[in-house]
Amino acid sequence: MERLGADVRCFTEGLYNSRTVMITGGASGIGFAMARSFGLYGAQVIIVSRKEERLAAAERRLSALGIEIEAMVCDVRDESQVGGVVDQAIDRFSGIDVLVNNAAANFWSPAETMSSRSFRTVVEIDLYGTFHCTRAVVPHMIDQGGGCILNVTITDPHRGFPGFAHAAAAKSGVLGLTTTWAREWGRYGVRVNSIGPGPTPTEAGLSGMTTGRFDHPPSFDIQRRRTPLGRLATPEDTASAAVFLCSDAASFITGVNLAVDGGISLPVPSGDLQSDPSIIPEPTCQGEG
Repeated sequence: MERLGADVRCFTEGLYNSRTVMITGGASGIGFAMARSFGLYGAQVIIVSRKEERLAAAERRLSALGIEIEAMVCDVRDESQVGGVVDQAIDRFSGIDVLVNNAAANFWSPAETMSSRSFRTVVEIDLYGTFHCTRAVVPHMIDQGGGCILNVTITDPHRGFPGFAHAAAAKSGVLGLTTTWAREWGRYGVRVNSIGPGPTPTEAGLSGMTTGRFDHPPSFDIQRRRTPLGRLATPEDTASAAVFLCSDAASFITGVNLAVDGGISLPVPSGDLQSDPSIIPEPTCQGEG
C-alpha cells in the first residue's frame, strides 16, 4: 500500500462521491497529489499529461488505492487535442464537475538571455493551456448548472520573479483570467479560483528551478529559511487546499488566489530585501503538461 500524505483524512469521507475531477499535469508532483486526494474522497479522476509513460505509471499507483481513474494523453497547447479529450471525458463520465488547470512548464533563465522560444513555451503551456482547457469545459458546466475551475498559479507574480520572467508573465495572465471568469460565469453557478503553492521541492521543481544557479546556494534552501513556518511546502499541502476550494464548503468563494506558502509571500522589512534579494519567492513546478 502506498504511503499517504497527511492531507487525505482531513475531510469527510465521500466528500466527492459521484463527482468527476479533471486535472491537467496530473501524472506527477502537485497534480498527482491532488488526483490522489480527490480520488480518496470519492471522485472519479481524470489525469491529463503529454507523457504517456508517466501517465500510465500514475494510473497504476492511483488504481492501487482504489481510485476510479482515467488517464488521457493531451498537449494542452493544442486546442483541438484538448477538445477531443474533454469530449471523451464527457462521454465517459457524463460531465466534469471540477477542472484543475495544473499543467505547467518552468525553468530558470535570466531575462537578458531568455530566448523568445523559451518565453513562448512557458506562456503557451501555462496561459494558453489554461484558456484552452477551461474554454472546452465551461460550456458543459454551464449546461449542467455549475461547476468549479481551479487554476494553479504562484503566490504573487506581481512582486517579480528574477530568473522566471516567462512564468511570472504567464501566471499574471492566469490570475487575470481567474478574476474575469469568476465575474462572467458566477451567474451560471460556475466558481473560478486559483491557488498559489509555496516553494515545493518536487522532482520537476528540483531539476527545473536550480539548474545553472551557481552564484548562490540552492534556491530551495534559501526559501526554507525565509518561510515563517520554517519548512517548504509539500504537494499534499496544496492538495488539501484544492479539496477545500472545490468543495461545497467553499460555495461562496470565487475569484480568489489562495496562497499556500507558509507565509513566504508576506511583506518583509526593506532591510532584509536589500541584504538578501533572493528573499523574493520563486514559482514552483506543478506538473508537466
